[in-house]
Amino acid sequence: MTEPGFQKETFAFLKALGANNSKDWFDANKSDYQRHVKKPADVFRPAMNNALQTLTGHEMTSKQFRINRDLRFSKDKTPYNTHIRMAFWPVGASFQGRDAQPPSFFLSIEADTIRFGTGCMAFSKPVLGAYLTLLEKGEGNNISELLARMRSGGFDVSEPDLANPPRGFPKDRAYADLARHKGLAVWKHLPDTSSLEGGSAVTALTNAWKPTLPFWQYFADLQEKT
Repeated sequence: MTEPGFQKETFAFLKALGANNSKDWFDANKSDYQRHVKKPADVFRPAMNNALQTLTGHEMTSKQFRINRDLRFSKDKTPYNTHIRMAFWPVGASFQGRDAQPPSFFLSIEADTIRFGTGCMAFSKPVLGAYLTLLEKGEGNNISELLARMRSGGFDVSEPDLANPPRGFPKDRAYADLARHKGLAVWKHLPDTSSLEGGSAVTALTNAWKPTLPFWQYFADLQEKT
C-alpha cells in the first residue's frame, strides 16, 4: 500500500513548473505530474482528513484545488498553479449551505516551503453578526487571548479587512480593533519540505496543526450556535 506522503520529486516538479509554466512543458511532463503530484496527493488527502477527524473529534470533508489557474480575471496568464492546495472543514448542517464559511484547516505545499493555516477566511453574514455581538458584550478578551496564544506559538494572524470598526460598532469598546476583521485565520510555515516526504507526512502536519485546535474549536462552536 502506498504511504500517504510526498517525494523529493514532488517538490522538484513544482520547482520546475515554476520555471517552465506553459502548456507545452506541462503536456510534455504530464506523466511526472501524475506520478509525483496527483497520485501522492490523492492518497495523502483522505489520510489527512481522517487524522483531522481524530484531532477535532468532528467529521471532516476536504477538497484539493485544481492545478489549472483561473485566468478569467487575472493579468497573470501563466496557466498552472505551482503549489498543491487543500482545505479541510467540518461536516454538519451548521457548516453547509451556499454562504457557509466553516472554520477550516488550509494547506499549501510549495516547492520550498509548507504553508498551513486554521480559521475562517471570511465569516458568513450570520457568524459575522454573532462575532460582532460577542465583541460588544465583552467577549473580546477571550478572542484576544486565543490570538495571543497563536502569536506566541509562531503563528501569523490575518490582517484586518477594515481600516476602522464597522459603522455602528462602539469605538470605545476595549477590543474594537478586533471588529475590523471580517474573518480570522492564523498561518505558519514549515520551511523543511522533507517533513512531508514518506509516511511521516500526516503525523508531521497533525502535530503542526494541533496548537491551533482551541482557535478552530472556538469558531466551530460559534458557527454551530449561530
